[in-house]
Amino acid sequence: MIHIVITSHGGLAEGLLQSSNMLIGEQENVECITFAPDMGAEELDEIYSAKITDISDNNQYLILCDIKGGTPFNVVSRYSFKNDNIAVIYGVNLPILIAALLEAQDEGATLVGLTESLQKQFSESIGVSEL
Repeated sequence: MIHIVITSHGGLAEGLLQSSNMLIGEQENVECITFAPDMGAEELDEIYSAKITDISDNNQYLILCDIKGGTPFNVVSRYSFKNDNIAVIYGVNLPILIAALLEAQDEGATLVGLTESLQKQFSESIGVSEL
């Protein structure tokens, strides 16, 4: 099973999850972790430690962060450096979240396969609207 954790500064993670619920319905195995203005990195690390548990080949975690180099990214990346069953992707947006949620449900989905798929699909995820 692949668990998806959305983490961000402020309420972005909750907003993304709420929007994805409107579009594809509520999903299992997804939760948000917010880095609030009054928190420090140690407190955030404690929250990750409590949420990211029982890590194994059958219990993997995809962590979707808002920005590279931010406190949520820096703190949670340490988990992925220590364990191949945890992957961290930065630059989360609604299309990436929806794709991750849907693909993670596929029978036989793996963390490696999911991260590779997301990287291929969204390597150029922004564009300029043109006529």
